[in-house]
Amino acid sequence: MSYPALARPDFPSPARARYALLALSILGFFLSMDITLTTLLIEPMKRDMSLTDLQVGLLQGTAFGLALGIASIPSGRLIDRKVRMRLLFWGLVSWIIAMIVTGLAPNFLSLVVGRVVMGANAALLVPAAFSLAADLYPPERRSVATSLLVVGQATGQGIGILAGGLAFDALTRWHDVDPGLLFGLPPWRLLYLGAAILGVAILLLLTPVREPARQEQQDRSGKTSVALRELWQYRGFLLPLIIALLLSQVTIQAASVWATPMLIRNYHLSPGQFAGWLSAVLLIGGIAGAAGSGWLGKLGQRRGGRAGVLVPAVVAALAIAPLSLFGMAPGVPIFAVMLTAHIFAGAVVATLGVIAITLNIPNEVRGLALGTNTLLTAIFAGATAPPLIALVSASLGGESQLGIAIAALCVPCAIGAALFFYQAIRFFRRTGAHA
Repeated sequence: MSYPALARPDFPSPARARYALLALSILGFFLSMDITLTTLLIEPMKRDMSLTDLQVGLLQGTAFGLALGIASIPSGRLIDRKVRMRLLFWGLVSWIIAMIVTGLAPNFLSLVVGRVVMGANAALLVPAAFSLAADLYPPERRSVATSLLVVGQATGQGIGILAGGLAFDALTRWHDVDPGLLFGLPPWRLLYLGAAILGVAILLLLTPVREPARQEQQDRSGKTSVALRELWQYRGFLLPLIIALLLSQVTIQAASVWATPMLIRNYHLSPGQFAGWLSAVLLIGGIAGAAGSGWLGKLGQRRGGRAGVLVPAVVAALAIAPLSLFGMAPGVPIFAVMLTAHIFAGAVVATLGVIAITLNIPNEVRGLALGTNTLLTAIFAGATAPPLIALVSASLGGESQLGIAIAALCVPCAIGAALFFYQAIRFFRRTGAHA
């Protein structure tokens, strides 16, 4: 693969930009599908490997989240300074290896290793994709382009649940008829290995994409200390924005990690029984939220300037508070409706936060800003929220109290997120993003 150095501040041709955006969206689809696959299969993995709820929380949240957070700052600097397409290529290779390690894992420690590698590579792959997309189009088209990447991720969640659930039930039936079929591996292991094979096809899809010229650069210093000082000048806007995204991520993690176990435990459904409608929930909520956030962000930008993109985020964060009671729903239909709305609002919040960073932070520290956001949200939300919910549930009486534990943690976090989004808007309107 060769990536010519582009020095001119121009944009790719429309055809190249469309293909690059499509390829990056499919990459986001693939990554999101793999992460969702673990959420879907965690109960079979728990039974097969005799895991506890605390180990599930550590595996789903802490191992992945800590690795994501620790790797985010160095990954952000690499994104700002190096050829991003090369970073995508080798990061995806490592991701595929991690899927193979997970599929063949003999014990809990091996599962943790696989999740750590995936988390570290997610810290590189996702921000690099957003950084590349921001350089494909001018600022007035950036909100829609960024939202399309999130649409790819949301679609991956839905398809991962649908295809994974149906495939799991089919493989289970074959395994019950002949345990020696398909190399004697349990169905959940086969699904991980199949996902690794799919990753090779994504590598081929990314090969024709060329590195776009970096836009809106203010200086060419490559020193991390200089970049940190430059980024610190945006603290009045960036800190409340990141805190809001951190608190929002707590609520998003609660839904993504614990919705599937609750359906199996509280409503006694198998993955195949809820795969169809849950995938529809994820697709409708996630895609509508991501696509709608692009339109809402563009509307907010027209009416309120670059900080206006966060006004819909305030409303969405407030909506998440009552929707976080989905785990206490008296039946599956109400559970599904509340979860759909929760996922929609979460997608709006997450997408608009990233759009605000790409619009208001200059190119040479944009990757660092995205990495800082990933670091803080991963460590203080992704790594801690799932096991914390498990511990709160245990203190309340056991696994049956998951719904109450989710509400107790997520309602105040959603309200806090709305307040910090509002603070970021107020600061920007007084002084601009720059301190």
